[in-house]
Amino acid sequence: MTLLAQIGEKPDEIAPANAPFEMAELQRPDIPKQTFDIRDYGAKTLGESPEFKNTDAIHRAIEAAENAGGGKILIPKGKWLTGPIHLKSNMNLHLAEGAEVLFSEDKKDYLPVVRQRHEGVEAYNYSPMIYAYKVKNVAITGKGVLNAQGDHWWEWFEEHGAPPRAVATKVPLSRRDWGKGAGHEGMRPSFVVFWKSENILVEDITLNDSPMWNIHLIYSSKIIVRGITVNSLRAPNGDGVVIDSSNDVLVEYNHFETGDDAVVLKSGLNEEALEINIPTQNVVVRNFEARKVRTGSGGVVFGSETSGGIRNVYVHNALFDGSDRGIRFKTERGRGNVVENIYIHDVTMKNITYQAINFNTFYTGPEATGPSPLVRNISIKDVEIDGVPTAIELVGLPEKWLENIHLENINVINSEKGARITRVKNLTMKNVTINSKEQAMIVEDAYELFLNNVSLKDQASGNPLLFKGLHTGAIFTDDFPLNDITFENGLTKDIIKKAPQVQAW
Repeated sequence: MTLLAQIGEKPDEIAPANAPFEMAELQRPDIPKQTFDIRDYGAKTLGESPEFKNTDAIHRAIEAAENAGGGKILIPKGKWLTGPIHLKSNMNLHLAEGAEVLFSEDKKDYLPVVRQRHEGVEAYNYSPMIYAYKVKNVAITGKGVLNAQGDHWWEWFEEHGAPPRAVATKVPLSRRDWGKGAGHEGMRPSFVVFWKSENILVEDITLNDSPMWNIHLIYSSKIIVRGITVNSLRAPNGDGVVIDSSNDVLVEYNHFETGDDAVVLKSGLNEEALEINIPTQNVVVRNFEARKVRTGSGGVVFGSETSGGIRNVYVHNALFDGSDRGIRFKTERGRGNVVENIYIHDVTMKNITYQAINFNTFYTGPEATGPSPLVRNISIKDVEIDGVPTAIELVGLPEKWLENIHLENINVINSEKGARITRVKNLTMKNVTINSKEQAMIVEDAYELFLNNVSLKDQASGNPLLFKGLHTGAIFTDDFPLNDITFENGLTKDIIKKAPQVQAW
């Protein structure tokens, strides 16, 4: 199934968000209608001069536009080699159809270092390919291609390895051994970074072979990302759109084939981010597809860096095909804060490698310490799942169970294990059908579980539903057959109660 068949063609007009929470009305930035062609400032194509770098020419065009009050920075058709591009306010970096910007493979071109957030921890590091620092009214548009030529960054990362970020977050930025600014090697920059910026549009472009994350939005607001294509299957940590302690964001009509999460919402790591305490909030993600998303990641993901909190997110009309996971919540002790008020509906998933719907609050394992995060008020509705080892896996912390989870109109076929529920309070399952090979649903330590028109079928011997765990109780249902339930750990049918009238959250 193609993107157009699944969600329709991207319209020119941007439809209202119609979110179940208040958020800013988003519009394209109003940029002066004057053009600054990089050729007028000395730019040359690779065909004209194979070794010529257009870094200075592009920045002369940017400087001219800035002095004139803003405008369009035109990258014409052709191949253009350059170092990093630093954008200013009131301008549109426009890539004409047939234009390809290839970014330098010389790391010295990405100096001096600039401020950024690397995997949830602030750092001074090599510049991103495109960097916008405290700007307003900025766009990146056009049918052209941005090519980061990421192979040399990936090889460098493999040589030096991942730096110890959990240690870095305990130390003030001015003193931490973290990033190129502190002499640390191996930390790749993101492809496109907006830092503390406002009124942003990224539309129609294609991004290839990012060093790491592709579109990274940090402490920014009023952002639209639509109609882009991200190709980063070969990139380690090649996340598509990363919404990081940012608010009032619309992400729509995008195509992702990524070496990590397609769309991911984050808000910083551990001590530093708990102190900064800037949430990601008021986000709409709609009408998009993610294919072949790999390295254990998902189509739409919350976390794992959640220390600033994540709230008020509306996701709908999505196709995840061949991805490692579909809908994923991941966090752990030490990250603290709250992930809440998340609404997801109309999602089709096929050929998922691990779990289709996954909540994991033990992301790196039970040995993590520190403030425990809370995940609550999550509504997932109208989901089709075809082909997955585990369809639904919900795992809460012993000290902070998942709370108020609503699953409605979920249809699962071709599943190995069905649903696995552990440490959840107030879970509603309405109009849920699961067909699996092994036991369809196992519930361990759940309190206040509401089953309404739940159909469970499996190929295993015995009953499709198992209740166990010392803390399991208050199971409400009027229509699930008791003969299809097995009870363990001293539990009996007495935990089954007459279902009250339950309203959808």
